[in-house]
Amino acid sequence: ATGEALEIIHALKDAIKTSGPVKMQYVKQNDASSPCTHVLHLSDIHYGAVTDKDEVDGFGEYNAAICEARIKKLSNDIIDKTIVQRHGYNVPNLHIIGTADYISGDIHQELSVSNEFPAPVQAVRCGYALGAMLAMFAPHFENVTADFVTLDNHGRLTKKPQSTQGGMNNWGYIVAEIASQHCKNIGNVNVRIHAKPTALVTIGPERYLAFHGHQIKGWAGKPYYGFDRRVAMEAVKRMGVPEQAFTKLVFGHFHHAFNGDLWMMGGSMSGTDAFDHSQGRHSKPHQTSWFVHPKHGEFDWTRWWL
Repeated sequence: ATGEALEIIHALKDAIKTSGPVKMQYVKQNDASSPCTHVLHLSDIHYGAVTDKDEVDGFGEYNAAICEARIKKLSNDIIDKTIVQRHGYNVPNLHIIGTADYISGDIHQELSVSNEFPAPVQAVRCGYALGAMLAMFAPHFENVTADFVTLDNHGRLTKKPQSTQGGMNNWGYIVAEIASQHCKNIGNVNVRIHAKPTALVTIGPERYLAFHGHQIKGWAGKPYYGFDRRVAMEAVKRMGVPEQAFTKLVFGHFHHAFNGDLWMMGGSMSGTDAFDHSQGRHSKPHQTSWFVHPKHGEFDWTRWWL
């Protein structure tokens, strides 16, 4: 009886080695000639931050488990939205633009004592969460590209924001590297890490100038004049240098999504926290995605309320 059992076990082991894991592969679903791209703007995740619902009168709640659940929900929503659009468009590609503040960090004493766990743990766990998200997207697209800007304010390791090496001396850099390493063996996932203040991301006819947004000084709510002034400053700086020209600024930091003609602001994964509530501000957790046609540019913006 023991011999028969061993034969069955050896046969099963050989069968497992022969079969290998099931390979999931993107299959084109539409014959339209123009390949469109689904773009996801990922901003202000603040992984590791804790918001107790009693401190915000029930207007929100946040912790690592909620963050991971929202990332999973957002990923499923992006896949489902793409499947719907493929009935009319050819959408082989997904492009993610990450504009930093991936973790809560410890730049204030209040954060140091209220975060769910220390900044190094935040960075590692957030990196794995984003890596898992990219891996989840991989079977549903021909190509998945992620551009992660790492210079921000919450991930910094210095008392004041750095200009020189601010993208490297930052927990956001660790987050992006871990996400990249998590997906290094997935052939259709390409992670590009931008350890610098801005990154020029070309998607079809659009040339997005991505950055975190803390460089724009806030005053009396959303500083709309500051947004337009930043557009003008960047335009003048790049005047006469065609390869550095942009069509729109893409940034986060202000935790509330808004579209302008020349700039696009992203939401936050965390939503209203205790400080926002004390200042009378409220915003539901949300992110934004849209599509880019190779000839006609942007269409179909969606606010994903999480």
